[in-house]
Amino acid sequence: METTQTLQLKPIKFKTHIFTKEYESPYQESQIWDWLNDPKTFTDNQVWPFRVEFLRNENQEHDFEEGVLNIHHGPMLSLAGEIGEITSHYRDLQYFYGSYAISFRIIRPFRLEFRTEDKEDKRIVRVQLSSYVAPSFYKIWNWSQSIFWSRFGRWMNKSIKKRIS
Repeated sequence: METTQTLQLKPIKFKTHIFTKEYESPYQESQIWDWLNDPKTFTDNQVWPFRVEFLRNENQEHDFEEGVLNIHHGPMLSLAGEIGEITSHYRDLQYFYGSYAISFRIIRPFRLEFRTEDKEDKRIVRVQLSSYVAPSFYKIWNWSQSIFWSRFGRWMNKSIKKRIS
């Protein structure tokens, strides 16, 4: 069951922005999730000065499981959150209050979700980033997300191919 609760409240004057993009992959769903749920996917080859970190507590066995803390940070970016629900077709990362892109007064991402489903001989990978955005930046944020996520599908398929070769 996918959760609907978030770790942030919407600021009064902000608009909710939901960015969704789909990618096709020829790889098995298990191969896709092995890649998506591997911290190295997000920590290796990170462009300086940006960084992604995972922090588990003493009761957690893996760096990628429900409840593990995560932060993606760099100039004008601080996305601290907690890995939420993980199933065989879904993964949720909820960002804490205080997370922002550009400025806390402009963009507050609150959830990053991945879903997979079979479609004939391919898999569909759907990413959804949900944010609270100041109205004056709404269109710019939408445009920038289109650019940012445009390469994700190619990167994913190339990385999985390399991983299983």
